[in-house]
Amino acid sequence: MLFSAVALAAPAIGIVTASGHFSVEGSQVWGNATLFDGTTIETSSASSELDLRNGVKVQLAAGSRARIWQNRLVLEKGIAQLAAPVSFEARVSEQAKLIRAPYRGVAMQVAQGQTVHTGCMVYKDGHFLLQDQNTQEVIEVSGRDLPPNVGNRVEVRGAASSTPGVAPATSAMNVASVALVAQGGCLSVAATLDARTEIPASAAAPAAASAKPPSPSPSPSKTAAAHTGMSTGAKIGIVAAIGGGGAGAALALAGGKKSTSQ
Repeated sequence: MLFSAVALAAPAIGIVTASGHFSVEGSQVWGNATLFDGTTIETSSASSELDLRNGVKVQLAAGSRARIWQNRLVLEKGIAQLAAPVSFEARVSEQAKLIRAPYRGVAMQVAQGQTVHTGCMVYKDGHFLLQDQNTQEVIEVSGRDLPPNVGNRVEVRGAASSTPGVAPATSAMNVASVALVAQGGCLSVAATLDARTEIPASAAAPAAASAKPPSPSPSPSKTAAAHTGMSTGAKIGIVAAIGGGGAGAALALAGGKKSTSQ
């Protein structure tokens, strides 16, 4: 009850996600939880990932314990990987080990008028949504290569577009590129947004077809011949690409790290 009262009075600094159970202030949690200044997180058999709103990222291996603030970290035991600016303070006990990773920042500008967002992509009522894992902003995204990435954590780059067409999105974005960050782990985000982690079969074909350029119209001489033959339907397969690598490979996290259960 004391922790709840503190949480209500203090602003959230980020979220913690895991593929199993972990402990927040001594209470067992499944999937994800909100972080506040001074929160203590302890993992058991599953690793966890801490994403702060200021862009700092911490991966805790299984059997680790840490206390986190928006500007510092105390690693009390186990192994952790930290991606943070040099101004972020990190203290490590003798029973722990900290690995530094490159820091990329939050929603960095990659070109004039372009922005990067990282988070879970889900599908709702014919629209693609992405919840930024740092700011928690929900963005409606449009463009190519979206259907294969539904249900995964991705990084999207693009520019702001018109007003979003579905709630709870508060902005819209034309996506120029999509990169896989982690496969799966978006069930809790989908549940929060009343969305799906896959495209229904009835909507899969139209969603994929809309990403293709229109076929050129056949010439009149070929039209008649086309009517005499059997048309060939496009077979569309949505395959979730398995990506990996990056700084996270430096840390052998137990339990096959994923942000949440799939």
